[in-house]
Amino acid sequence: MDAPSLWRWVGSPAVRPAGHPECAEILPNLLVGEYPTPDDAPWLRGVQRVTAVLSLQDDADLASKGLALREIEDAYRTHRLRFHRMPVPDCDNDFLHARLDAIVAQLHQLHTNGERVYLHCNAGMNRAPTVAIAYLHVHHEMALERARVFVKQRRHCVPYMRVLEARYGACSE
Repeated sequence: MDAPSLWRWVGSPAVRPAGHPECAEILPNLLVGEYPTPDDAPWLRGVQRVTAVLSLQDDADLASKGLALREIEDAYRTHRLRFHRMPVPDCDNDFLHARLDAIVAQLHQLHTNGERVYLHCNAGMNRAPTVAIAYLHVHHEMALERARVFVKQRRHCVPYMRVLEARYGACSE
C-alpha cells in the first residue's frame, strides 16, 4: 500500500460491524460508547433516544478518525442533539484528573436537565467509562469498586482506576 493510501486508511473512521458505534446503557439516562460520526446522529437521536452528546475526544482523536468538528456540530444541530465537548487527551492521566470534576459536573447538569446522554471518547474503553464511574461515585453514592463493577458489567472497558483513586481515595468495599 502506498503512503497516501495508507494515510487515508489510518485516518478513516473504522468500519463497524453494526454500522454504528458500539455502546452500552449504564443508566437509563447514560450511554457510554465509542466515537460517533456525523452519519450516526439520526441513529443516536432516533434509535438510542439520546438528547445530548458529551464528547471527550481531543483534536488528535478527531484527526485520527478523519472527523471534522464542524461537521459533527452541524449533524447534531440538525438532529436536535445538544453537543458538549470536554477534550481529554488519551492516556494523559494528569489531564483527566485535573478535568474530572468539571466533566462529572457537566454530566450531572445534563442529567439534571432531563437529558439522555451519550458519553464517549474514541473507543469507549478508558476515558468515558472512567467518567461514568466517577459520576456513579459522586452522584449515586457508589463506592468506587462497586461503580467499577457496575460499569464493567454493562460495557467491556479498562477504566483509569488510578485516576479515580487519586481523586477520590483508594477503592475499598
